[in-house]
Amino acid sequence: MIHQLLSLRDAARASLLTRKWLRVWRFYPNLEFTTKALGLKKRIHKVQRRAKFVSCVNTVIRHHAGTGVKSFIIKKNLNNQKYTHYLDRWMYFAVSSGAKELTLDLRPQRFIHYRNIQYNFPSSNFATPMPTSVEHLKLLFCYLRPSPTFFGLSNLKTLELSFVRITKEDLESLLSYTFSLQELKLSQCPNIDHLRIPDVPSKLNYLDIDLCWIRALEIHIQNLVIFNYHGSVRFRIIQGEGSLFKEARFQFSCGDAIEYAITEMAPALPNLETLFLIGFSKMVIPTRDPRHRFHCLKHLQLKMIMLSKKYNNLCLVSFLDAAPFLESLIVHVCNGSLYYPGKKTDLRRLEKREPHKNLKFAKMTGFDGERSSIELALHILESSTNLECLILDPRKYKSEWKYIYEENLRDVQWRVHNFTISEYIAEAVPSHVKLLFS
Repeated sequence: MIHQLLSLRDAARASLLTRKWLRVWRFYPNLEFTTKALGLKKRIHKVQRRAKFVSCVNTVIRHHAGTGVKSFIIKKNLNNQKYTHYLDRWMYFAVSSGAKELTLDLRPQRFIHYRNIQYNFPSSNFATPMPTSVEHLKLLFCYLRPSPTFFGLSNLKTLELSFVRITKEDLESLLSYTFSLQELKLSQCPNIDHLRIPDVPSKLNYLDIDLCWIRALEIHIQNLVIFNYHGSVRFRIIQGEGSLFKEARFQFSCGDAIEYAITEMAPALPNLETLFLIGFSKMVIPTRDPRHRFHCLKHLQLKMIMLSKKYNNLCLVSFLDAAPFLESLIVHVCNGSLYYPGKKTDLRRLEKREPHKNLKFAKMTGFDGERSSIELALHILESSTNLECLILDPRKYKSEWKYIYEENLRDVQWRVHNFTISEYIAEAVPSHVKLLFS
């Protein structure tokens, strides 16, 4: 058990001490081959470093018993035809030795265009009627073309493809043989414009698509719960019968995110309960009586850059109207301007709308006293009849998915924040609502 806690380099050193440790070394389970793990010096030329890397991997594999491997990881820029023979042999060793985790990362340090990808992952290793032991497969910077006899991934639970050239037909064929697949992650795969998820991987519950620029997403599985998407708004979501989305995260790099969410996302994802939306919006004035609504949405996070300065963050009220059953709302203000020095009577009020009867918790980060942020906070207080807590936090929200705040706010910012609360917000807070500043 002790040798499993050692790094690859330390385990190799320990094998020189006694014959017992040498025998243990032959069954070392976690084979991670990286420049750092092998102790290769960066001072030597990259060609010599690659040759040394190949020699080290070959030596370890040659002395290994070939059984009991749990993880097999290759991380090295070997995107060259002269290394194909070695890579094929290493992948065969990983599969035949019973590895459960297989990672092949051939990314170069500098960006190289997709058409320069040279290595073709040997799918022939999985061309067997008997399933392999691989449960977690991660491929980066290679081709993937499943052979007609590709049957050996029935135990696969997670599949991650990044900078992988695979056609939509080959990906659909691959998914049709992954009966135990639970998580699928696709990142910057250039040949996928229409993604169809068949109903065969019935256990798939997590889907992550990052910058694949797909135009249509067609889903026929029933157990998918979480969906993450980063890319353009110019794509359609098609759900098959029985397909249920519970949680989704969308980060749009272009286009109007709010308009897309209300017009396209709401009718396509009727069972959505939790949504995190990041992007831009060109909305000039808040819309009223949206055509489509999120009838199951309960938890919403918004991080919007409002391109129109007329109503700015107050336009986010449109999303509240489209989610009548919303229970919690978090708004990350990211384009606030200077503190608003105007009068209370100059603050804008929207025309009377349906009250938000289910909203109980609301939070705004980056609340810096900008006019539309004050107006949005007042609208939430006045229209949410059952609101229990409102948090107005001046710290900025930086990360897309994790809370990382600016802790060192200047004293003057805190003073402005406290003055804004006391001057514009405090009097509008009902007695049953708890107001917190951070």
